[in-house]
Amino acid sequence: MELKTTRETKELLSKAAILDGMDLSAFMLASAIEKARTILRDHTAITLSAEGQRQLVKLLQAPPEPTEAMIALRSQPRVKVRGE
Repeated sequence: MELKTTRETKELLSKAAILDGMDLSAFMLASAIEKARTILRDHTAITLSAEGQRQLVKLLQAPPEPTEAMIALRSQPRVKVRGE
């Protein structure tokens, strides 16, 4: 993988890598992996406030009756999703 950057940016990253006990490639890869994991976690996790948790529990314990639109949607043929 190649990255185009300025000399100043490369020096900054190299200094940080040395302080972290890594070479520049290992530092860049570790940083990229950490960032990727954070992004994936943020996009796959659902975080609810205390009030949101109470509302969710309430809905799960006593779900509302389905609306006309929900009933109509359920009657539609199932769409195949990649990997099924």
